[in-house]
Amino acid sequence: MMDTCFKCGSKMNPNEYSCHVCGQNEMEDYRMIRNYVRSYPNSNAMQIANATGISVSKILRYIKNGSLTVVDNQSRRGRRFD
Repeated sequence: MMDTCFKCGSKMNPNEYSCHVCGQNEMEDYRMIRNYVRSYPNSNAMQIANATGISVSKILRYIKNGSLTVVDNQSRRGRRFD
């Protein structure tokens, strides 16, 4: 039984989040954001979006799901962007 990708509608295996192509695109976006933040650690979501072309909503989704962490500028606490 095949499911369909929620992003593009193409066929994919059951129990997967997205198809292979959309999954690869998602990883490329994440890596681009992570690399930008490593170079410019004090950037906000809008600055990251403007520099990478990735939507603010996608950046905020990565923060919300724990893939990226907001660092408190006062104390510099937080996790690395791995």
